[in-house]
Amino acid sequence: MKKKRILMIVESPNKVLTLKEFLKEDTSTDYVVMASAGHIEYLKDSGKYNLGIDVDNNFKLDYQIIPDKKKILNDLKLQVEAADEVYLASDPDREGSRIASSLQHFLKIPKDKYKRVVFHEITKQAVFKAIKEAGDIDKNLTYASETRDALDKIVGFRLSKPARDKVGAKSVGRCQSAGLKLIVQREEEIQNFISEKYFDLYLLFKKNSKEFKAKYCDEKGESKSFKNKEECNQIISSCNKDYIIDKIERKQQLENPQFPFTTSTFQREVIKKLGFTTEEAMNCAQKLFEGISINGKHIALTTYLRTDDANMSPDFLPILEEYIKKNYGENYYAPVRKAKKAENAQEGHECFRVIDLEMTPEKLSHYINDDILLKVYSIIYNRTLASSMKPAIYSTTKYLIDNNGNKFVMNSKELLFEGYKKVYSYKEDDDKEEIVKEVFNEKEILKDTSLETIEKETKPKPRYTEDTFQNELDKRGIGRPGTFQNIIKIIKDKNRGYVDIVKKEFIPTEKGIKLVHFLDEYFGDIINLDYTAEMEKDLDLIANGKLDKVKFLSVFYNRLEESISKVNEVKEICPLCGSPMVLRKGKFSTFLGCSQYPKCNGTKKLGYN
Repeated sequence: MKKKRILMIVESPNKVLTLKEFLKEDTSTDYVVMASAGHIEYLKDSGKYNLGIDVDNNFKLDYQIIPDKKKILNDLKLQVEAADEVYLASDPDREGSRIASSLQHFLKIPKDKYKRVVFHEITKQAVFKAIKEAGDIDKNLTYASETRDALDKIVGFRLSKPARDKVGAKSVGRCQSAGLKLIVQREEEIQNFISEKYFDLYLLFKKNSKEFKAKYCDEKGESKSFKNKEECNQIISSCNKDYIIDKIERKQQLENPQFPFTTSTFQREVIKKLGFTTEEAMNCAQKLFEGISINGKHIALTTYLRTDDANMSPDFLPILEEYIKKNYGENYYAPVRKAKKAENAQEGHECFRVIDLEMTPEKLSHYINDDILLKVYSIIYNRTLASSMKPAIYSTTKYLIDNNGNKFVMNSKELLFEGYKKVYSYKEDDDKEEIVKEVFNEKEILKDTSLETIEKETKPKPRYTEDTFQNELDKRGIGRPGTFQNIIKIIKDKNRGYVDIVKKEFIPTEKGIKLVHFLDEYFGDIINLDYTAEMEKDLDLIANGKLDKVKFLSVFYNRLEESISKVNEVKEICPLCGSPMVLRKGKFSTFLGCSQYPKCNGTKKLGYN
């Protein structure tokens, strides 16, 4: 009996051999596995404004095959013709859905010949389960991806020229321009910040030759600062020689483990712990998702790397429970806390975690020589474990000290039970908790006391680093974790010259500042933080089938064109003769010049210069 022939098309060539190995076990079917190597199409530079979008015909998108992908498409066509069935197994997100859709379109695969196969981890069990549950392409996910593509093309092509003409900017992008605005806003806050002095008052004392420090506080035991030194001197003059331990408050404090990784929290953690860029973090995550080969056998290492969901697959939870109890003891295990889904979350993939708990970082080190990849795997592995371990337990002690009604406070924090800290630490200073290793008693009179006034000053918020910038993008809903890598890459691009990186901090250049001011002046209702975030929500609605993509694009496009029409409108009046002013381009900048030139030489600077 002739075997059924099935062609499976994935995105990454690195998955091909692995999947072939799994699929061999189905002896009733002859599987051929091939890769598209990502997207196969892009919007043409054709039609009105070279958008590749027919804005007068329901925003029909004019895609063409990427030249470098023509050979791949030809090879795939031959296999499609020879196959009885085709499995479109691109990645399980919006972009993967669009790749599946474009493959079906350009390869002209009949509807009754293909199925959409989606798996979130490259394991035998997950792959065969996905095949069993194969269905149709999610057209709404595809629409959302196409709409994002159209938005970015419209903004890039329609705004880049006026930005180039007016401020010399190389390009404008929807999300990166909003991101650049964040950086410029922070810089302006720093430059406009007026520092204010303040004073802290401390009580210094000794016991058994050990030195201690307590800070002046209010009646509730909350530390208090002073606006001037005279206030401190008044307190000092009102104190007598006896400083008494007036009250001791002891409590136990629980510190829960954080949730398993999402794409965003993974990126930030690796940037913080290893000093990586977002791009480096995601490259490592991709390699771990694709897995490794050990003695000719593929080993999957992590689940799919692009996810907004911090919750864990129900199938994995009992495995995690058994492993923790077996290796750390019953008293270390706690059920994984249920994570609230983020307001701006997209597809409902599970968290980003390791697949096989038996593949410890120590074990993996015997099979790979890539120290960087091993460090990233260790972070994911330990975070997976920590998420299902008991809270750390601290003993906190607050010593309230009194002198003639003046209060001082000294706090102590000591780890009693390490809980999840057995395997994972979130803060670099976790091992530097303040511990008062001395016994004090209530009503004890302190010895060797003195008062110290320390002058300090307020400081502005720090400039963004890649870690904090990405966190702000996530918090503001600008782009999505899967797009942060590209947003940051464009903003950092030296050829564009929008920011300088100094000691890992983003400092906007004059060109970057001018671009933001120009966009604020003419496109402030479109390229702004709130509207950019709202567009992401609208893309979510399209992905969920709750918003029509044509209606959305039409509203956005008309709004943008209205703003563009106003760029060259100048309402300024010449300060010398009262005539209307017009835009003029000088050697180094664009400025406003009198329309009666050369009769009148009146000029004005533009607001964005």
